[in-house]
Amino acid sequence: MTKYILQRLGFAILTLLIIIFVVYLTVDIFSDNPYVKEFQNTITSGGGENGGSHDKGNIYDIAKPLFEKSVKYHLIPYDISDWNDPWVKEHWVDSKMNPLLRFGYWLSDLFDRERPFGLPYDEGIFKSSNANTIPEYYFKYIKFSLIISLPSFIISALIGVVLGIFAGYKRGTLFDSFINAFTLIFVALPSFIIAPIVISLMLKYFGIAPQFLNPENSNHVQIYTIKDFILSWIPPILVIVLGSLSGYISFTRNQIITVLTSNYVLIAKTKGIGNVEIFFKYVLRNISIPLAAVFIPSYIGLLSGSFIVEKYWSVPGVSQALIQAFPKGEINLIMFSTVVFTALGLFTSIIVDVSYTFLDPRIKYGSSAGFDFITKLKIKHNRNKMYKSKEEL
Repeated sequence: MTKYILQRLGFAILTLLIIIFVVYLTVDIFSDNPYVKEFQNTITSGGGENGGSHDKGNIYDIAKPLFEKSVKYHLIPYDISDWNDPWVKEHWVDSKMNPLLRFGYWLSDLFDRERPFGLPYDEGIFKSSNANTIPEYYFKYIKFSLIISLPSFIISALIGVVLGIFAGYKRGTLFDSFINAFTLIFVALPSFIIAPIVISLMLKYFGIAPQFLNPENSNHVQIYTIKDFILSWIPPILVIVLGSLSGYISFTRNQIITVLTSNYVLIAKTKGIGNVEIFFKYVLRNISIPLAAVFIPSYIGLLSGSFIVEKYWSVPGVSQALIQAFPKGEINLIMFSTVVFTALGLFTSIIVDVSYTFLDPRIKYGSSAGFDFITKLKIKHNRNKMYKSKEEL
């Protein structure tokens, strides 16, 4: 078991590094220098203080602080970092640091104690959120995503599993047909269609406005009651529940049908074992393993992917932070999100695999056979040597 866990951890770290490398290069190649864009927008937006065009000296005065920030954040090569060089003044906007070098600088910032993962290009981001580092800034947003996503996950998982179990046992009945129709409808309908419908119904029949009440907003705390806060969270939770419920229902139903039609359940029925005993002894044990493999990864996807819901209800969550980061080319914010959610996905998959041994003691992870990739290479090498020796004879 220990060797298996260490192997999985090694492959998870390798996978994480590859994903980080690919994402960083992709974002870097397709994003522009935000300070160059700011400089160009300033020049093209009009003129100086009197509405006239910028003269060359004024242009250089505007460009210098933006150029220095570009050097500070490794956006342009260091060999053109001398502002007193006339060529640099004219061509710095066209220069871009090699992505591989930038990735190296980013890795060095990754483990910086004072500013892990570097700093955002827009210094106002930290001021608006009272944060000092990117992790601190990011986790100020994630708690609001948890307010919406965690109850949604618990409700949809519980209801989805229960309905899936009943649908599996009632296969072919009117109830099963109704559940299948419900599943198909909400699988087909995207959240940007469900959300306006829920907003209209909640506003018309319950008077709930499409507004997320922030418990950390002093104005909201003074005006609204706890009941108002909870009611404002119900519509976005409902949309996420409707969107994710179908997946849990269909997955659980299929697992139930697979187990109920298996030989060991049929044999148990012929022995006269009751349905309740069969469910707890055979069905529940066998569906718990695949369900465990689905639950945790699905929640991570839910936590990181509720962009539309957070946008409709103005939830100051993770999605809003990412929406602000991408247009501005805030690569450090994007990479932090990538690292966090990729690492969560990879390492929770290991936890799920290990939990199989607790859910079903019959499952064992070991290396008694000793047959791995290196062993295969050795066997292939020995086989080739044997063929060559036969040909020589």
